[in-house]
Amino acid sequence: MPSGLTLGLLGLTSFLFLASTPAALAADAALLVLLFIDGRRTKAPSAAREVPRISSLGVVTEVAITVTNEMEHPISLRMTDDLDPSLRRISGPDGRDEWEDGFAAEIPARTVLRCRYNVRPRARGFLSLGAIHLRTLSPWGLAWRRTSVAVSDTLQVQPGVRDLLRDRSSHAIRRKLRTPGARRNLQWGDGREFESLRDYAEGDDPRTIDWKASAKRRKYVVRNYEAERSQNIILAIDAGRHMRERLPPVRAGEVERGGGGDEVGWRRVAAGDAQAGPLDRERMDYALGACMMIASRAQNFGDRVGVVVFDDRVRHVSPPRRSDPPSLARTLAGVETRLVEPNYPLALATLGRNFRKRSLVILFCDIIDGSVSRALVTSLTRIGRAHLPLAIAIRNPALERAAARPASTSADAYHRAAAEEMVQARATTLQVMRQSGILVVDTPPGDTLVRTLDKYVEIKERGLL
Repeated sequence: MPSGLTLGLLGLTSFLFLASTPAALAADAALLVLLFIDGRRTKAPSAAREVPRISSLGVVTEVAITVTNEMEHPISLRMTDDLDPSLRRISGPDGRDEWEDGFAAEIPARTVLRCRYNVRPRARGFLSLGAIHLRTLSPWGLAWRRTSVAVSDTLQVQPGVRDLLRDRSSHAIRRKLRTPGARRNLQWGDGREFESLRDYAEGDDPRTIDWKASAKRRKYVVRNYEAERSQNIILAIDAGRHMRERLPPVRAGEVERGGGGDEVGWRRVAAGDAQAGPLDRERMDYALGACMMIASRAQNFGDRVGVVVFDDRVRHVSPPRRSDPPSLARTLAGVETRLVEPNYPLALATLGRNFRKRSLVILFCDIIDGSVSRALVTSLTRIGRAHLPLAIAIRNPALERAAARPASTSADAYHRAAAEEMVQARATTLQVMRQSGILVVDTPPGDTLVRTLDKYVEIKERGLL
């Protein structure tokens, strides 16, 4: 490609046409010959890219490109590379993405240049980074040589939990996760495994007194119990159309205050800010983040974890095995939502056939459509005869705000009425589930991880499974 210098010289030679056409044509021909020779002398540098194998959703990740100049003279170049649409480069302080426009660099002779830029994954899965494109300026500065280095890298983006743990309400849960060996004195009926004996203290439940041990020691002795270990936890993940909905990470207090009203603000990313604010996520992403933390906690308890992923068909079934969070993360990174209605009867019937031992079935879903909700309640009630079902229903804060927003026009009134009807139908379904003996956690998106962990620990400590 001709450089700006070449175009400028061609513009100057055009003035020769005013004096002599043959002279102007000769000058143009000479310039084009020089352009061809200079372009042929240009040797493109070699380039390679380094990408972390694994990243987390919404977490800034560094990508490095190494360019090697093997020539005896310095070179000027511009470069960029192909990114998956779900990877967003972090802009510079001026808000401009210099890599999108072509990163400019000067490389001395026989030198290796290492350039870096940051990206932020905006979707989960296996995201690709394609060819590296280079434009190298010729030694005389008359031409740019365009080359592409055909490389392909894959970044595995796993469900992220960092943003979901920034709230103060999660600190107690995080402390629990860091102290898995701690024992607790649980009330009568809490826990099933005897752990130790200790002296009676004021406030202890008299029903935990061990009368034989007390008679031997001639003082009251109580039993310590701990949560039962080596139980089965089944993560049932609805990958249907409702789980594709994108929601801001609103928490309980923000919903009550009408928070998150600035919906654009949730998506705003400060230019050049590596710690940019939280992004809207699919409902599925909140569910998978909770699955990862459940797997981590199950590892501490010694529980086995199985997975069922379904939409209108059963997409994946993993038998219960010792919790392995890295392996589970690889499985969950490939989960994709589809614009279909979930087939709860098929999924839960498959679950019942494949998992015979009594298990805690944690179902991540949402409840909106009436016919689908009835099928869900019926199916969960049926498997409740052999397992302990727990439904994690992730709310839509925008729907709740629409149901409470004042109506100033007839269109607003219709919108509010429709939203109120959906909110009420959802609440009714959840109440029916509770009355049917199904455990329910109704949570805003930002509290999904914390409330799911809370409920899991409570079930373990109370020995409900």
